[in-house]
Amino acid sequence: MTITDLPSLLKMHYRQNGLFKRFSPMRRFLPLLFLLFAPAAMAQTPLPPTPSPELEQQVLEVIRRHPEVILEAVGKYQTQQRKAKRSAEIQEFLKNPLKVDISNAPILGPADAAITVVEFSDFQCPFCVRSQAVLSVLKEKYKGKLRIAYLHFPLEQLHPQAKPAAFAAWAAGQQGKFFEYHDRLFALQEKILPTSFEQIARDLKLDLVRFNKDRNSPQAQARIKADMQIGETLGIKSTPTFILNGIPLEGAQPVDVFEEIIKLVLEPKT
Repeated sequence: MTITDLPSLLKMHYRQNGLFKRFSPMRRFLPLLFLLFAPAAMAQTPLPPTPSPELEQQVLEVIRRHPEVILEAVGKYQTQQRKAKRSAEIQEFLKNPLKVDISNAPILGPADAAITVVEFSDFQCPFCVRSQAVLSVLKEKYKGKLRIAYLHFPLEQLHPQAKPAAFAAWAAGQQGKFFEYHDRLFALQEKILPTSFEQIARDLKLDLVRFNKDRNSPQAQARIKADMQIGETLGIKSTPTFILNGIPLEGAQPVDVFEEIIKLVLEPKT
C-alpha cells in the first residue's frame, strides 16, 4: 500500500463503520498524520507490510474519531503532488517545446508577439465557448505581447454542426472575416443550425456567392482535415486544447492557469 491508496481505503473503512458524518475541523491532528505518513510519502516507497500495532492503533483511532482530518491531509498531499508534476512537465516543455505548424492558421495579434496561443477548438463545444472569455481577458491584459492562432478540431461525432461551422468560418476567412465569424458562431453555440451559416454571412456583409462556393469547396475540406491531422499528430483528443509557446494545456482553464505559463515564458532568461 502507498500513500495514494489511502483515500479509497479510508472511504471503505468509513462506510463499514458508519463514520460518514460531518465533524468540525480538527487540524491539531494534522501534524500527527503527517508524521505517521510522511516517511513513506516523501520517499515514494510502500508503507511497511506489517506496521507496528501501536502505530496502527494510533492511525485507526484518529480515523475513527476524526476521519475528515486524514482526508484533508491526504488531499493536500495529492494536490501538492499534482502541482509538482505539472511544474516539472512545464519545465520540460520549456526546454523542448512542441512545434505546431500555424502557417495556414488565422491569427489574431502581432506577428512578433512573445506569446503564441494555439487554440484547437470546436464551435459547438461548450468548454470551448467558456474559454473564449478567458482568452478575451488574456488578449486585453497582454495586448501587444500575445497572439492567438486558431486550428479547427471539430468533434463531429458529438457536435453535428461543428464541421459545417468550421467550413463556414474558413470561408469567411477567405474574405478577411474569420474572427468576426468565429465570434458569431460561439455566441450561437448549441443553437447553430444549417441555416445559421448564411445568416451570419449576411450580417457580416460577406459576398454570399463566394462564401457558399468556398465553404462547399474541396479546399475547405482539405484545410479542416489538415488542422485535425496537426492536432492528432500532437496527440490531441479533446477540445479545447491550447499550446502556449509549445506548452500544452488541456480543457477550459481559468486565467491564472494560463498566466502561470505566460509568466514563465516572459520572465528574463538568466
